[in-house]
Amino acid sequence: MADGPGTLLDQAMPAWDVAEHHQRRVAADLDAVWAALLATPMSDLPVTRALMRVRTFGRGTPGPPARTVVEALPPGEITRHPPRELLLGLVAPVRLRYSAADLPVLRTATVVELQAAGAGTTTLSTDTRVLATGPRAKRAFRAYWLAVGWGSGLVRRELLRAVARRAEASSG
Repeated sequence: MADGPGTLLDQAMPAWDVAEHHQRRVAADLDAVWAALLATPMSDLPVTRALMRVRTFGRGTPGPPARTVVEALPPGEITRHPPRELLLGLVAPVRLRYSAADLPVLRTATVVELQAAGAGTTTLSTDTRVLATGPRAKRAFRAYWLAVGWGSGLVRRELLRAVARRAEASSG
């Protein structure tokens, strides 16, 4: 856990509109899982790559297959506390008609957290939170989330599987 109250995610986003949690037990120690998290290439996430192409109507991908997931997947890295937490996040304007002063935003934060779970075992989890500012932004986001929320969970679960496979293979 992070220094101070709560996790990095609790510190970065104490309030949210949508939250999502996924976890997986990994038969490897913290250091092996952390190394796997940082080394897992996008080529290990074929479903995620396909979803990214669909999301951008074929115009964009998360980069070359050899690029790591930490480098390639939005949101971008904010900070890390090795070997326990990696915080990703972004703030994006909501594309509705607003003056610059009243522009609503979506704040997104995801933490990948590792916890020792016994001899040579680690619990690897992701927690994602999204906060929309303003009532119109909240309504727009709810509609968007109905359409794509399932994909967010699919991406997180595929990431956990890929990191687990890599960590367990390196541990023997």
